[in-house]
Amino acid sequence: MILSGVFALMLVVLMTSVRASSIGTEAAPGNYPPRIYLINSAYDICADNGAGGSRPDGFNLQHDGCLVLADEFRFEEYAFTGEQLFWTVVVRDLNGAQDISYAKFTVAGLTEALCVELSDPAEGAGAGQIPAWETATAGFHAATDKAFLCTLTVEPQWYGPNSVNIEAYDQAGAVSTMSIAQSWFFNPAIMLDLKTNDYPAHTKIVYEQGYPGQTVMSLNKLVVTNLAEGGVDLWTFIAATDLTDPAHSGALCPVSNVLDVDLACGKTDCIHNMDFRCKIGTNEFDAWRGITNKDNTAVCSPIVCYNALPLIPPFTIIKNGGTAECQFRLHYPVPCIGSFTDGLIHIIVKAL
Repeated sequence: MILSGVFALMLVVLMTSVRASSIGTEAAPGNYPPRIYLINSAYDICADNGAGGSRPDGFNLQHDGCLVLADEFRFEEYAFTGEQLFWTVVVRDLNGAQDISYAKFTVAGLTEALCVELSDPAEGAGAGQIPAWETATAGFHAATDKAFLCTLTVEPQWYGPNSVNIEAYDQAGAVSTMSIAQSWFFNPAIMLDLKTNDYPAHTKIVYEQGYPGQTVMSLNKLVVTNLAEGGVDLWTFIAATDLTDPAHSGALCPVSNVLDVDLACGKTDCIHNMDFRCKIGTNEFDAWRGITNKDNTAVCSPIVCYNALPLIPPFTIIKNGGTAECQFRLHYPVPCIGSFTDGLIHIIVKAL
């Protein structure tokens, strides 16, 4: 009995010396900042058919507004109020598409427009647009990618050169890349320099001496220089006012107290009393064309704008910093009595 008691005691001691325990463990996948890929871009230039966009017509018929080519080409990066940028981007996050929160357009680093997530993968977002990255193969994959349409409308208070970019956010923060950023000049000022080719001797177009029934040539030329900001190219048109006599002299030329520069019709024919011809570089139209009066109620297109004509047919674009020269001739009707010293040559320009 004594031996049995000893054995039982030893068995209890052995059983109580075995204990259960635990140790901590932890893990977290690396947080890769998302990458942004520009898939395609489009631009609503000088049109009013974009969502929230508008045509930048302006109020000054002489300078404001724009005219659009059929294919919406604009050769420099400038944009006016109401014009739009459309970018389709794909944001890739190796932690999974669920980690991507949103994307937005920025201008000069400031938030301007939120992007809209697309339900379908971005068109053309294949291997050529989205390369393989770590564990993700090339092309769009719903497990790691989200596609966004980003629309930016130019606001009237924006001015000058700015960097336009996309920022994408995951759960940890934001990321952007300058690789897809674009530089835009917003709302550039349209400026012209008009002077004669003999300035400062003359500040207006002057003509040689002549008499009723004669046609006289201008003694100088009009020089038009495009000084617009932001590299703006300009559609350019020319028109003129009729010439008037401010001296209260009792003028008559030939039926009223004005020398009508526009189309004047007599008993047998119609003529323009003022003609012009212009050149830009080596592009010169040698034939004389009758000048017209401006008409603010008329339409504006690349071939005629408010009844003003292009400097060189069929249309005229003066490149930024470029210059055009125009010569004039004037016909004095019969009778023509008076001193017609008041008149204007109008140059009308629209941004390309």
